[in-house]
Amino acid sequence: MTEDKEIKMGLTEEDVQRRDEGPGLAGLFAAMGDSEADGEALAASEDGKKIAERMAVMAMPEGSEEGRAFWASCEKGLRKEVHGEGLGKWASYVPLAAEREPERKFPLIFCLHGAHNPIQLTESYGVMQVAAREECIVIAPENENWANIESLLDDAKKNFPVDERRVYSIGYSFGGFMSSRNVLAHPELFAGVGMGGMLFAGKVPAHDLDGQWYEAYELTEEMLQKAESLGVPAALFMGENEMLRLLPLWKEPEADIRGGVIPLSSVEKQVAFNRFRRAGQCGPTTFLQPGDGGEETEVHIGARFERSEVRTYNGRKYFIGDSVKPDGECLFRAIACEKMVHWPTAMFAELVWEHISKFARDTETGALIRLQ
Repeated sequence: MTEDKEIKMGLTEEDVQRRDEGPGLAGLFAAMGDSEADGEALAASEDGKKIAERMAVMAMPEGSEEGRAFWASCEKGLRKEVHGEGLGKWASYVPLAAEREPERKFPLIFCLHGAHNPIQLTESYGVMQVAAREECIVIAPENENWANIESLLDDAKKNFPVDERRVYSIGYSFGGFMSSRNVLAHPELFAGVGMGGMLFAGKVPAHDLDGQWYEAYELTEEMLQKAESLGVPAALFMGENEMLRLLPLWKEPEADIRGGVIPLSSVEKQVAFNRFRRAGQCGPTTFLQPGDGGEETEVHIGARFERSEVRTYNGRKYFIGDSVKPDGECLFRAIACEKMVHWPTAMFAELVWEHISKFARDTETGALIRLQ
């Protein structure tokens, strides 16, 4: 991987340690966008300013008392601890309510980071802020391989007051990729998945990333059948101007992205999209081409939906498309953010959690439980 691609994939541990040095937020947004992105306009927008506020927490050294105090004071409060080191490092965030109410059980969220990113970057995704308010346990691991997630899940059940019916995975970029493959392979263990800046439900070769080895993976027909039979609540969040060019679904990736490990051609994206619909117990949809017209959400995402809406947060439109089953229930929701690059907005975790938090999973049968 070239140095240019490493910069485009996000912040490194060294970037965090340098703190205020570097290209600035506008430069970061420009690097994370496609040729149509406007990094300066995004940085100057209301949404951009909220992202900058959220990222300020990264100036607190990892494992510092300052960082622990920040999370303890956030909303209802979280107790943050950093465990291990190197590729074995992970952080836990446990609601302070667990100390006051020892018999109570809490939802567990795995928060997975992007490529080349330190786990500390996950603190800017908004997941911990949601967890502090909603009183959830969060685990942010460096190693996102299934074997490590499974081990951490087992440890969490033994050492934290986990509500085993409510285990979720939320990730951005590479973390969204790993969240999707882990949950689709093991749907009986998760009540929902949130994916940001990534659309994957297919096949990848074995590869190395920052010294961490990832085995080859393929979503097989058998796995899809299991996911469909159980139902997979999923929220997919993508920006209009992602450097990966995820939206609309007819868009092809730009030249420097085409050679990546994760297949993101228009054909691959559409196949993956319909696989998420299938895991959401819906049939395949029809994909649009430029000029086809349709509802605003359909045009921006590039697919037909049974139900759609447009919301505005912080001066930016969010196009929401629901894949609705014949009984009126939606398990798979797609969200497109107007003029957004490959970076989570302040609403990423909020909108993902709004959808997947409606569900739990029966620990014996794997059946979905509707909470709302």
